[in-house]
Amino acid sequence: MSTDALHSLRDLIAIPSVNPMGTGRAEAVERGVADYIENLLRRAGIACERQAVAEGRENLIAIIYPSAGGPHLKRGGLMLNSHMDTVPVANMAIEPFDPVIREGRVYGRGSCDAKGSIAAMLAAFLAHADRHERRGPVLLALTVDEEYSFAGAWKLIERELPVSACVAGEPTGLATIIAHKGVARWRIKVRGTSAHGATPHLGRSAIYDGARVSLALEAYAGELGERAGHPLLGQPTINVGRIWGGQSVNMVPDTCEFEIERRLLPGEDGRQAVHECEAWVRDRLGDEIDLIVEDPFLVDPALDTSPDAPLVQALARAHTAVLDRPGAIEGAHYGTDGSKFALAGFETVVCGPGDIKQAHTSTESIEISQIELAVRFYDYLLANWPPV
Repeated sequence: MSTDALHSLRDLIAIPSVNPMGTGRAEAVERGVADYIENLLRRAGIACERQAVAEGRENLIAIIYPSAGGPHLKRGGLMLNSHMDTVPVANMAIEPFDPVIREGRVYGRGSCDAKGSIAAMLAAFLAHADRHERRGPVLLALTVDEEYSFAGAWKLIERELPVSACVAGEPTGLATIIAHKGVARWRIKVRGTSAHGATPHLGRSAIYDGARVSLALEAYAGELGERAGHPLLGQPTINVGRIWGGQSVNMVPDTCEFEIERRLLPGEDGRQAVHECEAWVRDRLGDEIDLIVEDPFLVDPALDTSPDAPLVQALARAHTAVLDRPGAIEGAHYGTDGSKFALAGFETVVCGPGDIKQAHTSTESIEISQIELAVRFYDYLLANWPPV
């Protein structure tokens, strides 16, 4: 199985699936990856379907029913999920779509995040189809647009799915992630008054006012760091990710804009967090600065699964059986498709091969040994689902 997974991984890396990251370009980003996987599944006699999410972008869904009971079962199954898109490839130090093997690692964009998870899940899923005894329904659901807006996951949960639990594949080193932060992203616009650069006293610089906004946000970040935190996730955070303004070097700038993200703890409401931040900034700066705080363009919930959940316990048994050691239970600061599935009522954890420190890097890679372990791990999980 590991040989098949390695072969699939290299093929998947060689198929570009770069997310346009909100640029508005209409592209069939994930279609090549979906076509490749669907071909493998159909050759194995496994029915697949596409779910349209955006123009040219479709989730891929496949199901294997239990050996007794048939397709009338509506719940109780296990979903293996990962995403087919990758982050952009600009400034990579390696050829992004050339899956070179070197010193026990496979290199290329998506090798770690998250085509390694896809390859391992696919190998285990195909093997499960040949298993004589299958306890419950198993889904393989591969989504689009995880790297930008989670549109594929939001679309997927509109469907009635015969599952009660989900493992979302991301590079966790096969640790079991039961909690991760959510996020709210929004823009603040600062308005000034334009004037000739030779007579700046006749205008009001939106960039100078923007600097004051930036300092207020820095103070707010410090306040967040003093709050009570989550036992696995620590405190909420805020980051000013982008800033731009002005039109020309010889003009007083009349606009300055920020893009901001607030990482959310379980139980926090993203829109309320934005309102709270706005109130903080306005209280610090008063009415002198002309601000427009836009509604968030992305709000994504946090994940918080109980360590006593049956799925978590099932993964613990898989760790012991396959890795001969208890699995680590951890939290993560990044977001995943998993929180949407939890919102839909599925017990959800994040668990996959690879090191998150490799994700999005200029030399992205994954250890072959991690792929081999992941195949065995997922195979054990499928063979023993649902727990008895």
